[in-house]
Amino acid sequence: MAEKLKNIVEDVAADFLNNSLALRFDICTCSVCKNAMLAEVLSRVPAKYVTTEEASLRAVIEETRLEHQAQIARAVIEAIEKVSKNPQHEQKEDRQKAFKLLLNKIFEDRGLDFRHYREEVLKRRLALRMRLNKVESYADYLRLLINRPEEYEKLFEILCINISEFFRDPDVWVSLREILENLIRQKTQKKEPLRIWSAGCANGEEPYSAAILIKEILKKMNALAYSTETFATDIDRQSLKIAQDAEYAKESLKNVSEELLKIYFTHLNGHYRINPEIKNMVKLRYLDLTSQENINDTDIVLCRNVFIYFTRSLQEQLLMKFYKSLRTNGYLVMGKVETMWGEAKEIFAEVDQKARIFRKK
Repeated sequence: MAEKLKNIVEDVAADFLNNSLALRFDICTCSVCKNAMLAEVLSRVPAKYVTTEEASLRAVIEETRLEHQAQIARAVIEAIEKVSKNPQHEQKEDRQKAFKLLLNKIFEDRGLDFRHYREEVLKRRLALRMRLNKVESYADYLRLLINRPEEYEKLFEILCINISEFFRDPDVWVSLREILENLIRQKTQKKEPLRIWSAGCANGEEPYSAAILIKEILKKMNALAYSTETFATDIDRQSLKIAQDAEYAKESLKNVSEELLKIYFTHLNGHYRINPEIKNMVKLRYLDLTSQENINDTDIVLCRNVFIYFTRSLQEQLLMKFYKSLRTNGYLVMGKVETMWGEAKEIFAEVDQKARIFRKK
C-alpha cells in the first residue's frame, strides 16, 4: 500500500493564519474567507511533502516552521489583506462603520476621544476585551457596553495601558518645564511658594518626575533655597506603598537621561531608588477624588489618565474641584485623550492642545 503524502507547509500556514486572525474583528473570518486566505498563502509558499507514516513528523513540521516562518508570516499578512478587501461573499455588516460608532459611544459616555488614535493599535486592544467577553463584532461589543457599563473600567485598563514610568509622554514635560520656569521666576520675586498636586499619582513616578524637574530648574536659577511643595494623592493604598518605597525597575526609567539617573537615583540589586533629596520633596497622601477633601492653593494640578474611571457627570465635578484647588492662572494637566467638559470649558483656557494643558481663567 502506497504511503500518503502530506504538504506540511499547509499545517504550518494554517497555524500562522489562525493566530493572525484570533484578534481580528475588523474583517470577516468566516470559514469561506479563511479558506480563501489559506489558499492564497499556499499559492505563495513552496509545498513540502512528507509521508504521513513518518515517525518524526512533528519534528519535521517544527523544522519547516522555523525554516520558512518569515516567508509564511509575510504571505499570511498579504493574503489577509487581499481577501479582506475582496471578500468571497456579501458582507452582512459594515465593520468600519461599527468601529467608528463604538468610538463615538465611548466618547459620548466617558469623554475619552480615541477617534484620532492609530486604528490598528486600538483594534488590537479592543479585541482582547471582545474575545474575553465572547462577542464577535464591534456592534455586539457596543451593545455590551450599553447593558454592562461596568465593562468600561476593564476596557480602559486595556486601551490606556497605565504604563507607570518617569516623564511619561516626554512632550508634555517639555511644555511643563517652560511653565515651571516662568512660575518659579515670578514666585521667587514675590517670595511665594510653589505648590503642585499630582492627583492619582499611582506608583509615584509622576510626582517624583515633577520634583526632579523642579530641582533641575532651581539649580539652573541658583535658587535651591526656594520653597516648593509637591503633593501626591491616590485612592490605592498599595500604589502609595510603592511610591513610599520609591524603588523602580529600569523599564520605568527609559525617559530618564543617564545624567539624571546618576544624580537622583541609587542603583540597588537591579532596581533604582529615588534619592532622599527628591523623595523628601514629595508628600504622599491617601485621597479619594470623589470626596469633598481637596488640596488647596495649588499652582499646577497633574491629573492624567484618571478621568477614564469616572462617568461624564463625575468628570465635570472633578474639573470644578480642580478649578477651586488652583490659584488664579494656575494650570491643569490632563491625559492625552481626556476632554474638558461642560462649564469647565468656559473657565479654563487651553494653553497646549497637544499636551492637554489648561490655565484657570
